[in-house]
Amino acid sequence: MENRRSKGFSIFEMLVAMAVFMIVASAAFSLFNKHLAMITEQQSLSGVNIGMRNAMSQLELDLAAAGPNLFSSVQPTGSPVQPFSLGVVIRNNTPAGAGACAPNANWSYPTNQACFDSMTLLQPKPCNSAGGTTAPVLVTNDPGQSGTAILNSSNVFVTDLNPGAVLANDVQCFKKNDEVLFVQVASGTLLACDPSQPAVLSTYCMGVVQLTQDANTAGANGIRLQHNPTGGGTDAAGDPLNIVFNSSGSNNFAKTNGFSYAFDATGGTYVVDLGDGSQDITYSVLTSATDPTNDQLVRCNGATCTAANAQVLTDQVIGFKIGAILWDNAKTNATDDANYFYDSSKYCTDAIAGADCSTTPPPANDVNDFTLIRAVRVSMIARTVPHANSPALTNFKNGFDGGPYLVQQGSVSVDLRSITNSDILD
Repeated sequence: MENRRSKGFSIFEMLVAMAVFMIVASAAFSLFNKHLAMITEQQSLSGVNIGMRNAMSQLELDLAAAGPNLFSSVQPTGSPVQPFSLGVVIRNNTPAGAGACAPNANWSYPTNQACFDSMTLLQPKPCNSAGGTTAPVLVTNDPGQSGTAILNSSNVFVTDLNPGAVLANDVQCFKKNDEVLFVQVASGTLLACDPSQPAVLSTYCMGVVQLTQDANTAGANGIRLQHNPTGGGTDAAGDPLNIVFNSSGSNNFAKTNGFSYAFDATGGTYVVDLGDGSQDITYSVLTSATDPTNDQLVRCNGATCTAANAQVLTDQVIGFKIGAILWDNAKTNATDDANYFYDSSKYCTDAIAGADCSTTPPPANDVNDFTLIRAVRVSMIARTVPHANSPALTNFKNGFDGGPYLVQQGSVSVDLRSITNSDILD
C-alpha cells in the first residue's frame, strides 16, 4: 500500500480526471462565448444609440435655426413688409413612388427606397457687399412692362427700398447661376394667383428663375436681372434647388421664361437671392463607398449630398423619414395638428398659379409648398452590423425587417419657431 501511494495516480485515473476537466472546461468556455457574443452585441447596440443621439442632436440644432424670415432685411418707408419664411425643403420617398421598404438578400438597403427621405435647410445667400450679412431683398420696379405684369420677359428690373441702399453694392450679390425667388404678398384676404382661376384663400404667389448673367445697374434706381428661358417646357434648369419643381412633368411652372404668375412689375413683388445652395445644409442617407451593406446618415454643405461633401453622422441606418405639420392642415385632410404628413405632394396652398387645393389629391402643379411647414419630425432606425451567423442572434429576427441584427429607433420633433410666430401665420 505504501509503495502504491508513492507512485501517484494511475493512467486510468488521469484519463478520467482529464475527461471530467475537459467537460467542465468545455461548458465554461461555451458559456463564456455565449456571454461574450451577448456583450459584443450589447456594446454594438450601445454604439448605435450613441451614434443616433449624436446625429439627432446635430439635426435638432440645425432645424432650430431653419425658417428665417426672408423679408427681415426689408425696411421700406411706410408700412412694414409681411414676413415670409421658407426654411426646409423635404423630399419624401413613398412606397408608391419608390417601392417597398425592404432589404436585399445580403441585408443591404437601396437608398432610393421608401425607407429614406432627405431634406435641405435653406439659407439666404451670404453677401457683405450691400452692407449686411445676406443679399438684400429687392422689389420689382419696371413701370414700362405691358400691363404692369412680369410674365414673358427674360429681363426683370428691380430696386432696393431700404434707406441708404447703394445699388452698385447690391449688384455684387446677384451673380450668374444664382436661383432667385419671386414672392408676391397677398394684398387682401382672398387672392387668386392665376386671374383665370377662382379666388382662394392664399398668402403668397411664388416663382423661381436662375440668373444667366451677373446683375447690373440700369439707370439711377434700377437693377437688371437676366434669366433664361426654361428649356422649352421644363423649369428644372430654373429651379436647381428643387423648391417648386415637380419632376412628374405635370408642372404649372413650365412657362416660356420660368414665371407661372403675372407678377406685379411696379413694386408688389419681392425678390430673394437664394444663391447656388452652397450655404444650405442637406441631410440624406448615402451608401458607404466601401461597404454596400452600410447606409450612412450624412450632413452635407450644399443643396445636394455627394461622397465628396458628406460628413458621416452615423452608420447602419435602415430608416430615415421626415414628416411635417402644416399651418393649413385642413387642406390636407388632417383632423388636428398632431398629424405629421410624409408626402410633400400634399403641401398645397393655391400659391401656385392654376392650382386648386380643394381637389384630392392636390393638383400636380401645386406640390411641395414648403412655406406651409410649421414643425418637422424626423424619425430614424439604425441597426447593429448584420451577422447572419452571430451566436447571440441565432434564429433571431427583429420586428422591423426580420433581419439578424438588433435595431434601435429614435425621433426628434422641432417647432420651427421662426416660421410659426403669430406675425408670420397671421
